[in-house]
Amino acid sequence: MSAARAHGSAPAPIAWLNDSLVPIAEARVSPLDRGFLFGDGVYELVRYFDRAGVGMDLHEQRLAMSMRLARIDGFEATRLSAIGDELLRANDLADATVYLQVTRGAAANRSHVPPPSLTPTVFAMASAAPALAELREPDSVRCVLLPDQRWLRCEIKTISLMGNVLAALDAGARGADEAILHRDGVLSEGGSTNVFLWSNGRLVTPAAGSAPAILRGVSRAQLIGAAREDGIEVDERSIPVEELRRADEVMITSSRRLLSAVVEIDGRAVGANGANGAHGAHGAHGAHGAHGAMARRLFELLRPRLHSAR
Repeated sequence: MSAARAHGSAPAPIAWLNDSLVPIAEARVSPLDRGFLFGDGVYELVRYFDRAGVGMDLHEQRLAMSMRLARIDGFEATRLSAIGDELLRANDLADATVYLQVTRGAAANRSHVPPPSLTPTVFAMASAAPALAELREPDSVRCVLLPDQRWLRCEIKTISLMGNVLAALDAGARGADEAILHRDGVLSEGGSTNVFLWSNGRLVTPAAGSAPAILRGVSRAQLIGAAREDGIEVDERSIPVEELRRADEVMITSSRRLLSAVVEIDGRAVGANGANGAHGAHGAHGAHGAHGAMARRLFELLRPRLHSAR
């Protein structure tokens, strides 16, 4: 797997902080900022190809929703596009990711109840990422299945990510690239991804807006749209863990990863004779073999949607 696709790269030298472009090494935020003290903020990450932000409308809509649900005022989510464009120009980048976070701001004292009318802190940075021409097929990744121990409002893209970090640490300790999470035996999402199954001739994914709560992923929405346009049936519904184990293929999506084929869950290969078959079959099929056929097809359907910002 490409480390740049999965984990990002070092941030570019120029960042955005509260309406100014500044060297990232000189960017300073108050120690009383509620993002620092409480994780009281929201964020977005946008993938850019040739300076076009993929799914920008969806990112701006989700940022606005996160701010509304978190009751953070004082920043217009529609500025995300312009800030991203300015960051890319300042750092001479064309293919990149842009991370932007909005915290409630800094108060005079540390208190769980924020005072009214705080000025939000807005920070953004860009990092170089592979060009679209370099992404010719889905990555193959190992996953582990873990209980979802995060808070219940996962539809808010909050910067409070301790639960996600712990899931990533647990996955890494078990030799995996990502955790697939469940609540009481029902799939929710990955630690930083959405989950799809190819099962019985249908593309299946946990529904947004019902329990357990999931993030309305931009890549998730684009993949669902691309699949339906191609005549593939898509079911958005509750998925028991047992169905994951029986799936013909499993995939994860995110703005950073795009689409990756899951070739192994808990050390057992996915697919024909997979999840119920031999141990340690990573790479035997996956994205590059017979059992990755749908992942490759969906990746090709998704690629044209990455050429433009809208």
